Amino acid sequence: MPIYEFRCVQCGNIQELIQTSSSEEVEMKCDECQAETFERVLSAVSYAMGSSSGGGDSSPSATTRTCAPGKSCTTLQLPGHSR
Repeated sequence: MPIYEFRCVQCGNIQELIQTSSSEEVEMKCDECQAETFERVLSAVSYAMGSSSGGGDSSPSATTRTCAPGKSCTTLQLPGHSR
């Protein structure tokens, strides 16, 4: 079951929604201010990986760049197989 995070546009409160079915309709209200306007936010991810015997760098890294005026985009580089 996916867990989605949403930010209330009115007060900034972040809350989670667990969706049990893709056809399920959910009515959301902010737990803090009772507003009904939300924007979806990118959830933080936690992961664990085993060590590799290849001797390469096995640390994740992030690169942030400007992708539009006043906006930034972040790319995560995760260790593992590459093409």
